Amino acid sequence: MSVTPLRGGPAREAELLGAVLQVLRESGYDRLSVDTVAARARASRQTVYRRWRTKADLVVAAFVSAASPLPEAPDTGSLRGDLLWLMEFLVAELEPLGDVLAGLVGEIRHNRELAAAVDRHYVTGRRRLMLEVFQRAWDRGELAAAADTELLWQLGPAALLFRGLISGEPVDGDLARRLVDHVLLPLALARR
Repeated sequence: MSVTPLRGGPAREAELLGAVLQVLRESGYDRLSVDTVAARARASRQTVYRRWRTKADLVVAAFVSAASPLPEAPDTGSLRGDLLWLMEFLVAELEPLGDVLAGLVGEIRHNRELAAAVDRHYVTGRRRLMLEVFQRAWDRGELAAAADTELLWQLGPAALLFRGLISGEPVDGDLARRLVDHVLLPLALARR
């Protein structure tokens, strides 16, 4: 399916997606309406729906456009270095989008369409980065053969999200280092 470009090009799209984030921060996902977004962006409903078929697509497009561009998987030469790089990337990404993500987390459990869009456009790429890092570590002989990489890739982001969205404790480079050194590496390197 082709995507209908907006008149005004990328700048207009960025303006519209910025309006989505403003409305999402103010009202949450459940109360966000395309009409409100369109009014805020000085656009018509038809303009929005020609580009994004559903509210979930629109919200995820706004979230993804504001998220850090997905980099190539790091290759520092060591599992520790790669994991530190990735955790610091996630910390930096969480700071400007934590409030938006908090608004989506509760809704994701009840909205299959939103959950699928977040998974497809956000989670899948970050999972791929982590699994590439683990594959390189296996290739170098660093990673334990029994390492559960599916669980490992989720642990770091889960701890960051918990601290940032639920406990309100600082999410910073020190936390990234502690997660790598005290949680991820010991589990990844443990021989059974």
